[in-house]
Amino acid sequence: MNTVLVVEDDEVYRKALARALRREGFEPVEAESVESALTVLRRIVPAYAVIDLALGDGSGIDVVRAITARAPGCRSLLLTAHGTIPSAVEAMRAGAVDFRTKPISTAELVDALRRAEAHAPALPDELDDAERQHIQRILAECDGNVSEAARRLGLHRRTLQRKLEKLASNH
Repeated sequence: MNTVLVVEDDEVYRKALARALRREGFEPVEAESVESALTVLRRIVPAYAVIDLALGDGSGIDVVRAITARAPGCRSLLLTAHGTIPSAVEAMRAGAVDFRTKPISTAELVDALRRAEAHAPALPDELDDAERQHIQRILAECDGNVSEAARRLGLHRRTLQRKLEKLASNH
């Protein structure tokens, strides 16, 4: 089954995500808050979840934790307009399989969900990979400008440079 829980407090964006996922063969179920997501989780066990990090009544990470407890096979993807490395790591530790910044294209979202199908629970090496991928994605968005990438990631420029050096030496 391709049921996907879409948790987003922006109604227009949530409905757009649901329409796009429906066109791609998924069965979206919408929730606008942490509380409504928990209510939905009492009724269904989704195969996937697309969750906004910042919800009106709490954090999307709380939804990921609830999904991990209720439906451990569900592959959760967190979306955020302002992602930071600590929040990405916390999301992965809570059970998310991916962490993406908004806006996200339908193709990128569907690709992330399909790749998540074979994803096993996150291990420490995978957390390093998630951090590296997130940093690289933000750095690419900034055309390689380390100062701007550090600002977007909520890090000091030198801290980001050290992380880049460490991640480069590990791969």
